[in-house]
Amino acid sequence: MRRAGALACAALVAAGLAPRARAEEVGRGARAGSATPEGAPRAAGPRAAGLQGAPEAAAPEPGAPQEAPAARRPAIEVRVQGERTSTVGARDPTAASYVIRGDELRAPGATASSVLGRVPGLQVVRTGAGADLATASIRGASSAETPVYLAGVRLNDDVTGTADLSLVPLWMLHRVEVYRGNAPADADRLGIGGAIFFEPALPRGPRVGAGLGAGSFGELSASASASLGDERASVLLALGRRAADNDYPYLDDEDTGLTAADDRTRIRQNADFEAYDLWSVARYRLPRGGGVTALFNGFAREQGLSDLSARSAPPASPADAARSRVQRWLGAVAAVVPCAGPRAGGVERCRLELKSSAILTRQSLRDPLLRHGLPSPFVASAGERAAEQGAVRLRVAEGVTVSASAAIEVERLGIDQASAPPLRALRATSRASASASFAPAPWLEGYALGAVEHHATRVDGDGGARGVVEPSGRLGARLRLADGAALFANVGRYVRVPALGELHGISPIVRGNPELEPEQGVTAELGARAAAALPRARAEASLELLGFARLASALVAYRRAGLGAVRPYNVRGARVLGLELTASASALDHVRAALTLTALDPRDASPDRGIVSDLLPFQSRLVAAPSLEAYAEPAWLGGGRASLGARLLYRSSRVADRAGLLVLPEQAAVDVELAVLALDGRLSARLAVENATGARMLDAVGFPLPGRSVHAAMEVWW
Repeated sequence: MRRAGALACAALVAAGLAPRARAEEVGRGARAGSATPEGAPRAAGPRAAGLQGAPEAAAPEPGAPQEAPAARRPAIEVRVQGERTSTVGARDPTAASYVIRGDELRAPGATASSVLGRVPGLQVVRTGAGADLATASIRGASSAETPVYLAGVRLNDDVTGTADLSLVPLWMLHRVEVYRGNAPADADRLGIGGAIFFEPALPRGPRVGAGLGAGSFGELSASASASLGDERASVLLALGRRAADNDYPYLDDEDTGLTAADDRTRIRQNADFEAYDLWSVARYRLPRGGGVTALFNGFAREQGLSDLSARSAPPASPADAARSRVQRWLGAVAAVVPCAGPRAGGVERCRLELKSSAILTRQSLRDPLLRHGLPSPFVASAGERAAEQGAVRLRVAEGVTVSASAAIEVERLGIDQASAPPLRALRATSRASASASFAPAPWLEGYALGAVEHHATRVDGDGGARGVVEPSGRLGARLRLADGAALFANVGRYVRVPALGELHGISPIVRGNPELEPEQGVTAELGARAAAALPRARAEASLELLGFARLASALVAYRRAGLGAVRPYNVRGARVLGLELTASASALDHVRAALTLTALDPRDASPDRGIVSDLLPFQSRLVAAPSLEAYAEPAWLGGGRASLGARLLYRSSRVADRAGLLVLPEQAAVDVELAVLALDGRLSARLAVENATGARMLDAVGFPLPGRSVHAAMEVWW
């Protein structure tokens, strides 16, 4: 019944209520493959308060979108008062991408994992509530193969190579850009699984604001921000706090994969958390073009580690409860400077881009009763990374732009535990790349990128450094068929060097393998985009449909290496085929509908896999996310907007082991949100009900996720 209901809802939305998505006119005409439909004006929190993101044609900020890799067009900055609802990323229109903006990031109780869960081709693996570990997988790639960036700084640690989405708060973000299979040129890793960019809001003028939120299971949140300055120079300071008990009830039975003497409702214990998030952003625009942006973010969280496997045992005393502490500091300074004198004909001929960034992380786990599989009662890890990047972009002729870049980064890793000697490792990475974008005809754009990376790893007590040199690159093209329609295609080769934890281990339980080879992948995709408008019917629609294939070899997997220990190894390969659909429609200035759908065929292609099932674990073969929204803009709201929307997320069943014996059932959850924005966005109130039907949801290991929950939030700006 769930499958039938989900597919019926998806078909209803795909049929559309009426089209609404016209291609945006930029430079010499409509960008046919990257339609930018204009929805009804939305004054979303920070945007309306002057904390807007960089205009998509402006000079790049740390992590801000860059101009499309086609011929450079005049740098025209446009202040958009409403929310642009295009789902195509501005960094690279030749690649498959998806953009989440504005109100979608402001839903009460929303987390990075819940927002990304509806992106086509992307699947999120959760391990509990919103503050527990969550990772992203794109097109069947592992989370370690998908680089994740916050304000342009890569979050993937070098212990496991993954990025924890629970450490990315949404309240200060302006948009999220997801590139599926092909990362843009400004990413420092091309990524076998694409790349994810979380972009913070940037200051635009003097504003002060505050927000409060509350929700089920003891959730409380508060935020405050202030910005000063103008378009030439501005600074922003913002602080947020969020906490929750996460003591949600769950049904303890055999269907969850757990064992118990009886089936009954229990309360999750020791699952509380408290997190603080600090942002500081300063911007300065140079008189002759370009500018400098400096950004800092600090994040700290303490939480309990809930132990559902020991639910039949008496509750542990506070002194025996397992706890985790995480701290992260990241900073970046970016400068963009013209390097060819004044602009000729309004077109920037050359520019120099420089960027410095650093990230420091600290994490400690305390488990006195050793109920969580740790090798000792206390484990602490520390990571430090510093990076320098430089690039030159030159417009050599009409329709031809070339660029060259170089980057170097150094990362240190330390792990301390009571039952083993400390681990100290150092990795230095250098990367050189060159790219070219060309438009030999008004209806054709091409893109080429080549890169070479060198990774040198040194571990104390393990002899000399080990070096690896690997090339990567891709080719892309976009063919404009007509106004609002285009075809695009890409093919690329990508590499991921094993993380330090995979090479040298992180504990006696998870051992290392210095003989691991780099993972390699080849991807190809072919897609079509179209947009249409019916002005008389006040209706517009957009559609993107693409197919892709990904072949990977030397994948890193784990197997038993003696009693109570696992060790990584390389498997021969995997093959993933899939289809992705993105559709949106709106009508009568009051109704909007959208649909994302992914059909996936993830297979283990190793001929010697030695198991019956060839399905890759934790990958649903069908994911659908239809949504429907009704909205109005009555005059009594003073330039505001009221909306009521519902969104369904359906995931088919998944296998949880390589043998295909453990199966997580299909899941479907409906979220409902009511939002009212008034006084040109200076006042907003939102109410959201997550999992409104109370459907049973399970995490990656079969433990229950929160059921129905209610969340409310209010923001005020002046």
